Amino acid sequence: MLKKLIELRQQKAEKVAEMRTMLDKAEKENRSLDETESVDFDKLKDLVKQLSDEISKYETVADEERNLGAQSTPLETRSTKQFSNDELRHYIKTGELRNLTTANGEDGGYSVIPQLDKEVMKRLTDDSVMRQLCNVVRLPIGAKEYKKLVSAGGATVTHGTEGTARTGTTTPKLHEVTIALNSIYAYPKTTQEILDFSSIDVLGWLTDEIAETFTETEEVDLTSGDGNKKAKGFLAYDRTTEDDKVRQFGKLQKIEVAGVAKIDADNLIDAFYMLHSKYRKNAVWVMSSTIAAVLQKLKNKNGDYIWRDGLTADAPATLLGRPVYFLETMPTGGVNKPVIAFGDFKRGYFIVDHETGVRTRPDNLTEAGFYKVHTDKYLGGGVVDSNAIKVIETTA
Repeated sequence: MLKKLIELRQQKAEKVAEMRTMLDKAEKENRSLDETESVDFDKLKDLVKQLSDEISKYETVADEERNLGAQSTPLETRSTKQFSNDELRHYIKTGELRNLTTANGEDGGYSVIPQLDKEVMKRLTDDSVMRQLCNVVRLPIGAKEYKKLVSAGGATVTHGTEGTARTGTTTPKLHEVTIALNSIYAYPKTTQEILDFSSIDVLGWLTDEIAETFTETEEVDLTSGDGNKKAKGFLAYDRTTEDDKVRQFGKLQKIEVAGVAKIDADNLIDAFYMLHSKYRKNAVWVMSSTIAAVLQKLKNKNGDYIWRDGLTADAPATLLGRPVYFLETMPTGGVNKPVIAFGDFKRGYFIVDHETGVRTRPDNLTEAGFYKVHTDKYLGGGVVDSNAIKVIETTA
């Protein structure tokens, strides 16, 4: 039945394309359809209606079969249905996705294919260093920004005695942090010939193309994005040498060194203990591979290397006992460049996703001979606790 349904949809798409071609030709020639064209157009219109009626019958039966199957399937396993290559290929070519989607976008014809959304988000989690390190929250439908009240200290506790009147204590200083969502997108494309005749794994192709583009964009935005129609990266926040007690909320504390070659073990030890003990227990080092190559050669005053490779293949290396993660979007040196970060990123930086997930919209019109899939998702990011992250910055 599914094969017949796909064939009918393909026939309908072809007839609609013929109608569009006739109208485009007349429009380019600045005229209306002539008598012969009008007759042909009406015939195509009738055929499209017949095909739509036939498709509707098959879809009704397919819906009933899916509903009956869902009633006997445990709730937790219903979302794991594997869609066929034919279904995905047909969606890319025609935009019709009745069997693929559980959510339709309200704007611009975007739709969410649960299987694709799941695969892309899994790849992002696996490939993105920032997603591994930071706290990720997901906003519900209708929410456009994330808000969080953060205490900057100032509250006091007073000892009380039974029978003695108690006075008020100092009110804590609270700051509201707002993280806005912005759209990022990918635009993978393939040729009509490949889609028609090859045995391409459509889901795998889409997942690879979308996940790779999104990962690169996210890592740049979450590291150094300026916050203008994109996430604000943690390195985009102002930095100062002032300590936690006097530094303005929202600014990061830094250690300045003359250059990458001047970084020594003492700088790293200073950064380590500059971070409050409540953050140190879950803190990590973040840097590019270029900087890591420099730090691997550092020794303490006893002549011992302070860098330790991971005990297993998958375990991260450690520096002063804390894990090291390679974030290739970190600077490698230069004037006023933060080349090393150390902190508890789970508490310091929040990544914000949206419940709509990864949305897609096929495009087979803008470039002849190619099928493209416009794909987007929402992303936000921002520092929530500026005391939780410290940086080492080069001045030259």
